Amino acid sequence: MQCDELKKLPLGLPMTVASVGTIATLWAGKNLHAGFGVAWAVLSFLHGWQHHRKMQADAKRLANCCRTEAQEEESTVKALVDSFQVDAYTPGRVRLRSSLLAANPQWQKTIEDYVKSFTGVKEAVITPLTGSLLITYEAAKLRKKPKLAALEQRLAQAVGASV
Repeated sequence: MQCDELKKLPLGLPMTVASVGTIATLWAGKNLHAGFGVAWAVLSFLHGWQHHRKMQADAKRLANCCRTEAQEEESTVKALVDSFQVDAYTPGRVRLRSSLLAANPQWQKTIEDYVKSFTGVKEAVITPLTGSLLITYEAAKLRKKPKLAALEQRLAQAVGASV
């Protein structure tokens, strides 16, 4: 029997026979009982191996069923932030690009408004066609905030410029 045929072989009936045989031979003798028990164990293992992808998908679905809406949103935001690439940087102006921005034009207004809410940001404009986010800001105001100054430093390093 080839491996592909074994993957398709339904194991429910043989497992049932092995289970019933194991129980039925409790009083018939140790060797027969052990044989049915071993057969049942092997069939159980094969059955699990046969359905490991389905079990993985079910486990992933169960793990995600308890996620809250806030966790889903956080996951989406993290994926978006991780997808950004620095296209161009000069102090006071940075252009970021993300395929997720191009794929989700409905995010445009929300993201632009969010970025504009930061102190020192003059403008944030997304071009949905290219997935580009252009941010212009007042560098002096931004550098007063340590975390934002560190972010600007990383942007500069990403394109090999100096702050």
